[in-house]
Amino acid sequence: MRTLAVALVVALAASSCLPSRQDVDTAQAIIEIGDAINEIRTAQSELQDQIDSLKWAIAKRDTVIKQLANLAGVVIPP
Repeated sequence: MRTLAVALVVALAASSCLPSRQDVDTAQAIIEIGDAINEIRTAQSELQDQIDSLKWAIAKRDTVIKQLANLAGVVIPP
């Protein structure tokens, strides 16, 4: 019974200890990783917007070229 009480006191004392410096550093690193992931997501979203805009510009340019070729009577291969 005494060893059970000692084990309980040791377990209680261990669970109430303040976090070590390594625990704090690990938590800070996890927060920084989360921030970096959010920045990457934002950058990826901006790049996707630019790609979509470029696709639209290319499609518009191709349409204008086809219209001009049609007016000039030039055959453009598909």
